[in-house]
Amino acid sequence: MNKKTTQRFPELVFVGIDGVLVRFGAEVTEQINQAALTFHRHVSASVPAGVLESAASLTAVFLRLDIEGNMGAALQWIEQQIASQDWFVSQSSNGRHWIIPCCFDGPQLGEAAALAGISEQKAIAQITAVTTHVLTLGFAPGQPYLGSLEPHWDIPRMDGIAPNVPAQALVVALRQLIIFNNTAPTGWRHIGQTAFRCFDKDRPEPFALQAGDAVRFEQAGRAEIDALLKAPFGGAKFEVTS
Repeated sequence: MNKKTTQRFPELVFVGIDGVLVRFGAEVTEQINQAALTFHRHVSASVPAGVLESAASLTAVFLRLDIEGNMGAALQWIEQQIASQDWFVSQSSNGRHWIIPCCFDGPQLGEAAALAGISEQKAIAQITAVTTHVLTLGFAPGQPYLGSLEPHWDIPRMDGIAPNVPAQALVVALRQLIIFNNTAPTGWRHIGQTAFRCFDKDRPEPFALQAGDAVRFEQAGRAEIDALLKAPFGGAKFEVTS
């Protein structure tokens, strides 16, 4: 990303009567997303009394303010944090790394590969070779948007809707991958199946993934995936590095 693209960002936008949005760009790129996540982690570690909530999205951070407190002081603190460093350069990882088994037998793998201009075998090789990052969580509890794949994976959503894509499915569109939390309709193409449960209310930490986590997929057979359905995290390997 060049300087012309980022020179007006970050920008502060008011949202309703008690919120502000710190925007880091107008489109989703890995650099913009990482800047937003780094800023979110920074402010979350030291929020003053007048800031009640910080939530990161793909390109921005939402901050909810205490309307009964000193909003002027809170806004001044936010502006100071924005100016405190170059968020497009000073980026950090949360050090969490996952390897998730996946069987690439989804009904639309061939269609997705063709749109990307490659064979099914090349598609599997590329997806299992790349380390993606959790750009954000949304739509369903703990459901990750993972990116970014190479530019030729900027394939569109389908024109129609697949009505019942199963839980733990791996889907693709717009240079991103999603692991489905629940069985749901979608316009994204179903390319594989995992045993990974993004959300489990009975776990001490119900959400398995956090924004910023590194995720890589490891090819597995269908029988292996079926055998992992009751395993912790669906057989995913997890480590934290400094």
